[in-house]
Amino acid sequence: MAVKALRMVKYGTCTVWKQQAIIKDENGLPNFMTVFFMDPKDGTPDEKDIPDIFKVNGKIMQGVAISQYHNTEIKGIPCSLPYAMPWEGMSLEKAVKAVKKKGSGWHLLTNTEFVYLLNEADKIGHEIHGNTNYGKCAIAPEEKGVLYDGYCTLTGCEPLAWSHDGTEDGVFGLCGNYWEPVTGLRLREGMLEYIPENNAAAVDTGKESDAWKAAEVDGKKLKLSVSDCSGVKLTTGEVKKNWNACHMCDLDVTEFENIPEIIFKLGIVPKDFKDKKEQAGLWVDSDLEEVTPLRGSSFNNTSNGGPAALNLYNTRTYSISNISLRSALLLENWELVTDALAGA
Repeated sequence: MAVKALRMVKYGTCTVWKQQAIIKDENGLPNFMTVFFMDPKDGTPDEKDIPDIFKVNGKIMQGVAISQYHNTEIKGIPCSLPYAMPWEGMSLEKAVKAVKKKGSGWHLLTNTEFVYLLNEADKIGHEIHGNTNYGKCAIAPEEKGVLYDGYCTLTGCEPLAWSHDGTEDGVFGLCGNYWEPVTGLRLREGMLEYIPENNAAAVDTGKESDAWKAAEVDGKKLKLSVSDCSGVKLTTGEVKKNWNACHMCDLDVTEFENIPEIIFKLGIVPKDFKDKKEQAGLWVDSDLEEVTPLRGSSFNNTSNGGPAALNLYNTRTYSISNISLRSALLLENWELVTDALAGA
């Protein structure tokens, strides 16, 4: 029996509603989306309470629609559809170009949007599961999806525990099945850089873009460095140039009396990664000139997978078969939100 959707989440004075809808892109192709929106009837919230996904280039978006599923390919255009095979072998560069074909407001999922989904799941107390063991969940093997090739599952054919909120209206595939590239976060020779708020949904996110900003604490730039002891170290000091990985709970943060808040804001690790002994993997290459992120793990990450898993050791042109993509859509005003919800 389907679980009734959790229709809203409160953030202080801000209420974020969500609803499944089918939205056609500018090519007339349908997309199954989860629409996150703020209803004007709830009043005007304090800006400090509004989640960053709604903040784009100094404006407040009324809504953001996120693909429920990893996108499949229809005539070279990515679409979020159930009962489909995700589009395989994507690089960040290829994914950004593909999503632009969908029309105005459409964009590749941003790091800010991905982290919002993780945070909402945590806020409502839902542990996101997924295909991290060739069709089943490594930590809950009784949960299985419908396989089409012996290891990956068809979209929309997963248990409800595999959606971000445990409901049929939620976003699926954030844990396992396929890695997915996101925009707005990167490493430059180990230095952490990001594009603030949800600006990555609407600005140039290319290598030479001036939208990038260094992550800092107390005026010092934050870096991820290889560590001989723990695998990966968070530091403001010198970077050891190499590549390595660790379970997130083993990330070396001993340099800091208080872990910098921006590390949680960017989703480098979950806030309680030490207390909960977070086993999701963190992969880092601190030697490359630029590294762009893959999030969420794949079907074969049996011991280090999870929704928080973060891969920071590949370039923006890197592709392999277990990488897919997810599109999203900005809804600037209430009229666009209501038009989108008409397809519910």
